[in-house]
Amino acid sequence: MRDTQRQRLVLILIMTGAAFVVVFLAIFLLYQTAFEEEKARLIESAQSQARLMEAVARFDSVYSYNYPEGTEAATLSQFIEAHKRFKGFGVTGEFILAKRVGDKIKFLLSHRHASLMVPDSIPFDSPLGEPIRRALNGESGIMVGPDYRNIVTLAAYEPIEHLPLALVAKIDLAEIRAPFYKTGLLAVTVGAGVIGASIVLFWRFSNPMVEEITRSREQLRQFSNRLQAIREEEQTRIARAVHDELGQALTALKLEITCLQDELDPDNPEHQQSSETVSRLIDQTIAAVQRISTELRPHLLDVFGLAEAMRSQVQEIQKRTDIEFDLKELDQQVKLDPERATALFRIFQETLTNIVRHAQASRVSIRLKREKDHVMMEVQDNGIGIRKQQIKRPQSLGLLGIRERVLVWQGTVHFHGVPGQGTTVTVKLPVNST
Repeated sequence: MRDTQRQRLVLILIMTGAAFVVVFLAIFLLYQTAFEEEKARLIESAQSQARLMEAVARFDSVYSYNYPEGTEAATLSQFIEAHKRFKGFGVTGEFILAKRVGDKIKFLLSHRHASLMVPDSIPFDSPLGEPIRRALNGESGIMVGPDYRNIVTLAAYEPIEHLPLALVAKIDLAEIRAPFYKTGLLAVTVGAGVIGASIVLFWRFSNPMVEEITRSREQLRQFSNRLQAIREEEQTRIARAVHDELGQALTALKLEITCLQDELDPDNPEHQQSSETVSRLIDQTIAAVQRISTELRPHLLDVFGLAEAMRSQVQEIQKRTDIEFDLKELDQQVKLDPERATALFRIFQETLTNIVRHAQASRVSIRLKREKDHVMMEVQDNGIGIRKQQIKRPQSLGLLGIRERVLVWQGTVHFHGVPGQGTTVTVKLPVNST
């Protein structure tokens, strides 16, 4: 249940994060669009004002030659007079007209809304006059940078042909960003409220369903565990019946054959050969009965414990394969209750079966030890290495069975494979000391 709640919280966090990312991305894209539109507007304003001033200058050069202070002064006076009636743009929008006087930039006009002002001159190489300096050098364009007030602005700059003047149309960057900051804050506030309400509703309506699913899974797991227990009990009963009844019958038969051999005519080879054949078949049957009984329920597991049963299982596999086993870290002192010991032994059997069938390993190291309130079993081979997709594949019923056996006892299992280097299976079960 706790894991399910954690998964739901992670899902909610992912959905919340995705929603906020979408909101911020939308606001950012809108800001970029508005920024580009503002750039285009400033460039158009600067260029139109510059071209207008150039036209006035050309007119004055022909018709205002008798102006007391010269044609340039006539052009400036008309331009300034026109700007007295111009409302400007934005809250911080501003037109600047300036020229170079020695090593300084002299401002001739600074128009913000209906107010006209002339800022103090600044050094020509000052970083606060970059757009003006570029225009005075004959360049045109737009940039983001500090103005004469040392406030970051978006500024379009244009040179005035035939006049040693620079025209700049600019607006504070903060004014462009302000509505998007407000929109973002509003979106976050409203979004947080909507998401919060959605989370409450999602949790309330999904909780009964999740609880039902969790309960069903737990019931299925308990049912599976019960089936395993019944299976183990049945196998134990059959193993004892096979071992005791068949074993006793075969032993008695073996004794009868031995007595019969003593009474047979020693000069009749056919009788001797037949009796030896029967005796050999009985021995093979006794061995088969012992093997089947052990496979159904290892007698060593009940008598000598888990470690000895694991050692016996390894010896059986060594008879049929060339795999080398390292049992140096097999702790004989590990004690578990019968149910946990059986579960861990069956996991061990399934792991060895997988190694023999699929791993193509030549060496297997086995560890069994007590770690505080857990018992840890690790089986490591040097085979081809299991891959992640194989671990999660629904067809991997053996691995699924291992997981289910471990989960019944609130344990953990970890499969780690490295292609070409082998696989490590680590199982931890809580200890219920006996």
